Amino acid sequence: MTTASPNPTQHSSHLTEIAPDTFVDASGRQLTPKEVRNIVTPHDFAVNTALFGLPLASPWRRGCAVAIDGLLITLLAAGDLLFFTPLYGYLIWRCHKLGSLKRRNILLGLMPLLLVYAYAQNTTQQPTTDIDVSSAVELSAAAIKLASNCDAACADEQADSIILALQTAKLSDAKAQDSLQDLLKDSALSAAQQQQKLQLLQQRRAELSAARKLLQTADTAAPAPESGWWQKLQQSDHSVMKWIQGILADLGISFGWAVAYLTMFISWNHGQTPGKRLLGIRVVQLDNKPLSLWGAFGRQGGYSAGFATGLLGFLQIFWDPNRQAIQDKLADTLVLRV
Repeated sequence: MTTASPNPTQHSSHLTEIAPDTFVDASGRQLTPKEVRNIVTPHDFAVNTALFGLPLASPWRRGCAVAIDGLLITLLAAGDLLFFTPLYGYLIWRCHKLGSLKRRNILLGLMPLLLVYAYAQNTTQQPTTDIDVSSAVELSAAAIKLASNCDAACADEQADSIILALQTAKLSDAKAQDSLQDLLKDSALSAAQQQQKLQLLQQRRAELSAARKLLQTADTAAPAPESGWWQKLQQSDHSVMKWIQGILADLGISFGWAVAYLTMFISWNHGQTPGKRLLGIRVVQLDNKPLSLWGAFGRQGGYSAGFATGLLGFLQIFWDPNRQAIQDKLADTLVLRV
């Protein structure tokens, strides 16, 4: 037990610091290092004391929210009015509920122009994405059910669904095991049952890896089919298609929907995209003030920085004291469990 300092600092009603990096909660119980990593603490930045002690969003919740938002952005990029209209209507309704009447009126005024643009996109584009998000959606649904009032039989069923999603996920075996362990630790399953599920996941991933290696060997042995003229045109560095794609990339048009989606929802929907709202998490500024439109725009730019660092900027939520990813560092934000 760490000796308390003579002048403990009470950061909020939730948290008191009795020594450097040593905290007690409202009941006087000293928090373990693992518990400290899961709450907001005063680490090297100015933060509103009202946020101290509030629970941070766990990595799996943030990952599931990003997967859901990625699916919605992909559907929006397809230019289909079937997905654009309800999402836009939802944002208008949220602005009205939050009392942001000026923002609601701006969205209503822009709606005819955006509907025309989305209709034009729908008539000139066809979906070209080959992103498989079924595993992410299945994982999100199972995790939400597991977090609710789920008895042993329900927990066993949801654990099998999570294993099914994780066995094909593009994660290292260690990260897949850690994700499953994190999801099951507060479930109704006993320690022995949780260990069985971890072993089952390890076994299935090993079997799948062996099958993939076998298929790769067979594909290598088979002669590659001759490319047609269309494939050769697409692969050519001198084709008109490459030139057009380069111009679109330079203008940022390929990221337009992602920029609009993340900026508008984070700023005008109380720090929540639809994915974050579904997973019960929210983006807040360190000063606990509402995030401006410009601040939200700067934060979404951090996603590009995350990809530029080889995803290291995203993975730092596993070791950062307040689970800040690179986009949170850039915008001085946190992601809380609400």
